[in-house]
Amino acid sequence: MRVALLSTLDDAVTPAPVRAAYRNFAGARVIDRQIDLALAAGCETIACLVEGIGREVAEAQRRAEQSGVRFVAMQNPRALSGLVTAADELFVLAPGVLPSDAAVLRNVARPAVLAFPAEDAVPRGYERIDLEFAWSGALLAPGSVVERLAELPPDSDVVASLLRLSLQSGVKVLPLEKRLIEDGQWHTDPSIEDLAEREERWIKTHASPAPYTAPGLAVAERVGARLARDTLGKKGARLPALGAAVSGIGALALAALGMPVPALALGTVMAMLGAAGETVERIARAGQFGARRSALAKALDWSTDPVLAILIAAASPEDTGWLRLFVPAVLFGLLRLGARLRDDNWGETYRDRIAISALLVPCAFLGITQPVTAIMALLVLISLFLVPYRGD
Repeated sequence: MRVALLSTLDDAVTPAPVRAAYRNFAGARVIDRQIDLALAAGCETIACLVEGIGREVAEAQRRAEQSGVRFVAMQNPRALSGLVTAADELFVLAPGVLPSDAAVLRNVARPAVLAFPAEDAVPRGYERIDLEFAWSGALLAPGSVVERLAELPPDSDVVASLLRLSLQSGVKVLPLEKRLIEDGQWHTDPSIEDLAEREERWIKTHASPAPYTAPGLAVAERVGARLARDTLGKKGARLPALGAAVSGIGALALAALGMPVPALALGTVMAMLGAAGETVERIARAGQFGARRSALAKALDWSTDPVLAILIAAASPEDTGWLRLFVPAVLFGLLRLGARLRDDNWGETYRDRIAISALLVPCAFLGITQPVTAIMALLVLISLFLVPYRGD
């Protein structure tokens, strides 16, 4: 079994107003991100050193237990010996360290003390362990090192002691690339400014907006990425998706009242807010172990096409009968097929409902919605034959 040891303690001579473990990064606290990393590393129990059980600790416990692991908040470090046996592995993260998840997971397949070159890391606040290396703040050790904690004075720094005991027991030092700290992908006791800069890069990395070959989607996802900077971790993160749902209902109501042009315009708003909301949620889920799409996001994904098809049918001549719904159904069916077959820029083009609905708004005003929709369906069908499929 693998057990994680985290800590919210602050041993700084001059404590900061907010402890490093409780500083916010991308909508969550640093301790929450450490919990996500411990879960991804396969830890079944998470022990956390705390001074007291406050709101932050209770929320961290809830985050861990919702993922199905045991969380133990410890004020007495000696209790660690009751959680870890010699047959276990102990995954340790220093207080306030915010590492690169990918780098950690690549290097903890077996016991190791992860370290950076001392000349680069020590000036940045990392603890020197010898002439060559400084501790990164992460290690994986055999559970037997916990037994030796009883030999140390009661007021010893548990995390620092485990580092020394791991080295003394022969756990190898595993060097990490210094670019991780040079590029701001790994921090120990990061300042608010450091976290803000890293969050900006983190959002850009996980936003991955569509290319401009899908113009409507490209704009909406970039809007979503911008909204994510201000709403991550807040209730406002759900507003775009909720706005999309309300817009869809309003569009159907306008169509039922015989107002196809404003109905399609509101349908475009629905598609725009839905794509922006999906981007915000995707960024918020990044790094969270086992995070899933919300029910609202799934509902919007599957309802957007039927709603737009109904709006197009409402804007088509009544004397065309069943063709009013058949033509848009064919169009959206072909678009979904194209998105499944392609995973490149063309795939994003097939996913763009914003550009399609925006184009159909003036068509509804001119009374040519149905023929334009049919032409679109024909063009999509031709493209499926002309453009090579993925894997060809």
